[in-house]
Amino acid sequence: MRDRLRKFLTQEGISPSQFADEIGVQRSAISHILSGRNYPSYEIIVKILNRYKRLSPDWLLLGTGSMYRSENSTAINSASYNTNIPSEASNVPPQPTDIPPETPPMGNYPHANVPENESSSQPLSTGVNKSVSGIVILYEDRTFEIYHQRD
Repeated sequence: MRDRLRKFLTQEGISPSQFADEIGVQRSAISHILSGRNYPSYEIIVKILNRYKRLSPDWLLLGTGSMYRSENSTAINSASYNTNIPSEASNVPPQPTDIPPETPPMGNYPHANVPENESSSQPLSTGVNKSVSGIVILYEDRTFEIYHQRD
């Protein structure tokens, strides 16, 4: 994603500092994303897509399609992304609006042998011979880190 973000900044002819100012984030946040130190948070992605309505979310997030949305996608162009991110002081979790009803809530998957809000040093017993290739850590501020197994 950082390479696509760099390509977008070059295409738009704006500096990383100007970009940070335009989307309303600290300049260091963009610097850290472009250097590969951090991944962009949900909040930063939303700010980018709200500020640059022509930018294609599929291209930015997945690298598919063209950089810009087509002119005939007016319904998408006028859409506004949900920026109601709860503050850290809020004890009310956000209510999911786009999760299909058949999706079980977190902690209720058949392979999760650890009760919710408890940790364990015991390996999960899935009955299938699988090995871990990576770990994703999700933080309460909706940022995340991805760790991949090195060979």
